[in-house]
Parts: sequence; structure tokens; C-alpha cells
Amino acid sequence: MKKRLIVLLLVLAMSLSIVACNKSNDSGGSGDKVEITAAYHLLPNGLEPLSEDSVQNYAITYHIFDRLVTFDPVTNAWGPAVAKSWERIDDVTWHFEINMDYKFSNGDAITMDDIVYSLLRLRDIPKTADSGNLIDSVTYEGNTLIFKTIDASNTIPSRVLSSSVIVNKKYLEETGDEGLYLKPIGTGPYAVTEFTPGASATIEVWDGYPFTKPQIDIINFIAIEDTSARYMALETGRAQYAHQLSFLEINNAEQNDSLSTVSTTSRRNHCFVFQCERPPFDNPNIRRALTYALDRESYAQLNGGRTPIRSLLFMGYSDYYVESSNLPGYDLEIARQMLADEGYDESNPLRVELVTYQGDPGLELYQSALKSIGVDFVLNIVEFSVFLTHEGAGDFDMVATVQINRGNHPMMDLDRFDYNMAGMRDISFYHDVRVQELVELMRVENDQQRLKEMSVEINDLVGYDVPMVAILLQPILAATHNGLSGVVVDTGNTVSFRSATFNP
Repeated sequence: MKKRLIVLLLVLAMSLSIVACNKSNDSGGSGDKVEITAAYHLLPNGLEPLSEDSVQNYAITYHIFDRLVTFDPVTNAWGPAVAKSWERIDDVTWHFEINMDYKFSNGDAITMDDIVYSLLRLRDIPKTADSGNLIDSVTYEGNTLIFKTIDASNTIPSRVLSSSVIVNKKYLEETGDEGLYLKPIGTGPYAVTEFTPGASATIEVWDGYPFTKPQIDIINFIAIEDTSARYMALETGRAQYAHQLSFLEINNAEQNDSLSTVSTTSRRNHCFVFQCERPPFDNPNIRRALTYALDRESYAQLNGGRTPIRSLLFMGYSDYYVESSNLPGYDLEIARQMLADEGYDESNPLRVELVTYQGDPGLELYQSALKSIGVDFVLNIVEFSVFLTHEGAGDFDMVATVQINRGNHPMMDLDRFDYNMAGMRDISFYHDVRVQELVELMRVENDQQRLKEMSVEINDLVGYDVPMVAILLQPILAATHNGLSGVVVDTGNTVSFRSATFNP
């Protein structure tokens, strides 16, 4: 009986301690610690940054992991990170000098074996295996990493280094990849203290971080799907940062003296993608007919007056960007006639299912246009992880998605039409002999005039075959509490609070 009483008293003491701690946190922070909350449309189901490749994942994991180098969002130039310097030895060989002062958030010192393991691990993750397989070898001598690629492609180093985060080899061998999903260990300044998949996450600066610590100690990430509710969280003080708002909310924020706005040029191409190996969408005439039914200008206006686009490549890269002369414009009569020529009309309607993870008024406009010419068009809005399953397996007629150049190199856009990457980066499963030839030539070409000439040719080819339909560029619009400054949003929609400050 005495033993049971002692246990009860201990439980009561622990409960009171937890309550006291929670009350301390409710008063606006943890002691003297600086704390903010960032509201997003979605949060990831896991924090493994290679498998869960999404803007929502990067929002959190960008603060937890480092890469070998950083990338300037405008120039794409490399900057020092875990590698403090580098040198290109020949067409396929790079040397990186590693800064051995880095540590992991569990206290382990970084090792050269961790670096090698992190790069080669790309081969083992289905979503990054295409990048990992471009590595010939990774070895080291002392603190010098020796990185060799399989060929002289100009895109490989940026592609591999932007994909790979530095992980703790020992930790992954102990926990498996599952360890990174819920409790990742990285060399970045923040560590995860709480994570509820899809709903919320809290990260905090860890005590042993060996470099200058961020001014913001604690960042809470919360998921608020509705845009107006996300903005209200900012206006009421529940959040200090609200991501991806509409033009309406941005206008409201501009009229609010306590709020500031953040916007940046985007390389986020909102598009429809066809599964080009699935009949009848393997027929380019069917794809062109469905493209003629798209009113890009009205679609863009319904999405807040955004910018419609008529190219499938190099958005945001002025040296190579060109509009395709072959990409169909809006003409419902041509769409109707093309479908009739292929045997589809109101008595034998073409059935199309479009899979997406969020609805918007532009989709409803497109659905209405197609139905007016006898197409049985079905919108299937699914949860984000379900959407990724459909997309990766090619289990769709069409998907509405966003294409982002994550490799910090313009030629990375070519991956979308590289059949060697079908089901990975080429989610349309598109294959054309001349396009494939151009993709491979452009990756190793250094003459700028020749690259521009090939850009025109490849844009016209894919513009005619329309394996995907570019619709608009998504601007990146956010708002903050006036006391929050130094937030960096890059063209790929990654948000960094690493150098931000908050003074409520």
C-alpha cells in the first residue's frame, strides 16, 4: 500500500511539473527564448527530406539539415556550407574541402564517412535514385572529398548536391530511414522537439550548435488549409508568419499597420500532366484537343491575376526561356473537332479523370469547358500523400501539379522530358527520340548560342506533343508580423528563418 502511495505521489508531482512548464510556455515563450509560429497550407507526413520531397517538408527540414553547398536563389551560384571550398579537377571530378567543425544535433561530430554515406544514400531512395545513379564514386583523403560523376553533364553536381542532405550514418544504421521520418538528426541549427504528422511541428535551436545561433529559438509550424483562416491566424497573433496567401489577403495585410508582406519571383510552374503511356492519352491529338480547351488567361485571373505561361521549360531563366510556337491556345471548336476526328463526341464521350490534392476555381472552369464539348471530365481531389502515390506510379489520366526546378541549374528542367527518368522526374512517361537527343546534348553543351537554339527546338517539340500543359507561374506570397524580419523565401518556395529576427 505504501509503495502504491509513493508511486501516486510521484505521478502527481510529475503532473504538476508538466502543468507548470506548460503555463510557462503559454505566457508567450519559454523563459527568455524567442518563439514564433508559422502557418502553412499543409505540413508533411514525415521529415525524411529525400522521400517526402515537398515544399511542406522543406519548410521544416531546411532548418534541420545542411548540404555540402548552398545555392544562391537568383544566380544559382554555390556558396560554402559543410564544404568550405571546392575545385573542379576535370570534366567529371570535383574536390571539396570539408569543414570538420560541424556537429549533429545529438552531439556527434561530423565525419568524412557521414559525407560519403549521405551522397551515396541517394541511390537507395526511389525518389532520388535517378540523381544517385549519376555518381561514379565518392571517396576522401583526409578532409578532402573526391566526387566523380559518370559523365561530363553540367547538371550533375548541382543536381546531386541540391538533392542530398548530410545525415548521421550511425544514427541511420541504428534507426533505419524511419528515424528521419519522425526524429531527424542533422547538422543544422534546429532539432525537432515535437512532431504530429500532417498537423504540427516544433523545432528548437540545440545547445551544442557550434556556429552562430539563430536569434529565433523556437519555431512552431502549424497546418491551416483555408487561406483566409491562415491569414486570420496572423492577424489575431496566433501566427507570426502565414505562407502562400492569396492576393486578397496580401492586399489586406498591406492595409494593416501591424503586418508586412513577403513576395518573390517564382519558378513554380502550375501545370496539367498527361500519362503519355496510357491510352488514349498516348495519342498527341487527344492531348492537344484537351489543351485547346484550356483558357489560360481566365484560369490565371481566377487564381488571383497570376501570370499565364506558354512554355514548358526554363521559366525564370531568361537566357533560355522561349514561348513555344506550337503550344495550343484556347479554341473550343478546334478541341471539339479534334476529338471528333479521333472518334469521340457526345454519343461516345472521352472520359478523363484529373487527380489533384487541392481544388481551385480554374479547375472548375476547365471542367465546365470540357463538358460543353462532350468530355466526361472528373475531378478527383485526394489527400496529398495519396496524390504522390498516384503521381509516382503513373496511375492517372491527368494530374494537376506544380513543377519546380529543385536542382538550381536551368538544364534540370530537361529532366521532365527525359524518358530515362520516367516515373521519377518525367512523371508524364513521355518519350520522343529527338527530344531525348536534345536533352542529352543540352546537358553537356557549353556554347550559349547553341543552347539557345536547342531551347527553341525542344520547346516547339514538346509544345506540339504537350505531355504536360503549362498554365501559370505561382507567385510566392506571404505575410508576417511587423516584428519578424529577415525571412528569406527563394524561387523554389523554400522559406528560411535561419537569419530571421523577431522583436514583438
